[in-house]
This record gives sequence, structure tokens and C-alpha cells, in this order.
Amino acid sequence: MPKGYRELVVAGSFALVKGFLLGFRCGTGKEFSYFFHRKSGIRRDTLAELVKDVLELDNYVHLCLEEDIVESFKEAVAKAGPVVGIEIRNVRPIKEARFDFSFRINNREAADKIKDMLNNLPQGVKIEGYEPQELTHEKEGKVIGGYAPFHAYGFKGSGVVRGDFGGVMELFLRVKRMPESELMLLGDIVLNFEA
Repeated sequence: MPKGYRELVVAGSFALVKGFLLGFRCGTGKEFSYFFHRKSGIRRDTLAELVKDVLELDNYVHLCLEEDIVESFKEAVAKAGPVVGIEIRNVRPIKEARFDFSFRINNREAADKIKDMLNNLPQGVKIEGYEPQELTHEKEGKVIGGYAPFHAYGFKGSGVVRGDFGGVMELFLRVKRMPESELMLLGDIVLNFEA
């Protein structure tokens, strides 16, 4: 069963919150996943929040944390927060996550890697609106109108990856870390919260 995640909004500077979280992780000895919005490609709720963060008008850090560690992290912040200078302002359960993608590839080897990745999705993740097209041309290498040669092969597609936050994040990071990542255009991860 996929792990649940919650979004925490923590008042404090990014460096302070990250340091506290890493100290908490080392102190408890528990391994858990966490994702900071500003570092992981997760979209903010509003443009105003993004502008405030960039200009550092408000010191709020948005953090996605595994659900089973949230309560003990909240307790640690409540105990040390007044001394350290951080405070949890909001906690919301994440219902699902999604991101848009598109690509246009003229290399068979790179296309095969993209196909393999999109055919082996993490548990709890699906792709919507994905209708890839493969094109082959007989006029390979011939120049059209004096500008550019035909590519012998083309593979293009677009869609929306949607599902469990952990699985969507895993696929997003897998795409970002692969050598062919520059061939895919990825949108920000958008979070949907439970009511």
C-alpha cells in the first residue's frame, strides 16, 4: 500500500527548517521521505505565495512529509520551536498529485527509454490523455526547401501523470534524473488536498 503524505507549512527560514528536519531525522534514527516545495518542483497554491517566498517577505516553508512521521515531528517542533524560532502553521493531508508532460524525440534509443519509463509506472500512478505517435519517414536525410533534413524517426506525446503523491514524486524525479530528461517538458507538480 502506498505511503500517505501531508503538506506542512512551517514558519521559519528555509535553512532553519531544513536543519531542524535533518536533526530530527538523525535524532530519531528513522528513515523517511520529505520534499521541500522550492527544491522539488511542487507548485505553490497561489502566485502571491510564490512571490512572497522569492522576495522572502514571509518566511514560510512548504514541506511534504510521510504521514506516519508527522505527529512526532509536530511534537518536536512544539518543544523546540520557541527556542529555535520555527512553528507549524498548517497541516493538510495530500489526496493526490499530478504533473503535465510532453515530448518530441527524433532518436529511437532515447524514445525507447521514455517508452519504458512511461510503461513501468509506480504503484498508484496512472497517465491520462496519453496518445503517443510514432512517425517514420522514407526521405531520411533529404533536405526540404534548403533548410533542414527529414528525421528518419519521430516519437511525440503528451499527457497528465496523476495519482498517489509518493508514486507521482518518484516518477517525476526518475524523469528529472535520467540523461534524456532534456527531451521531456515537465510541468510543476500540483497537489490536491483532502477536504
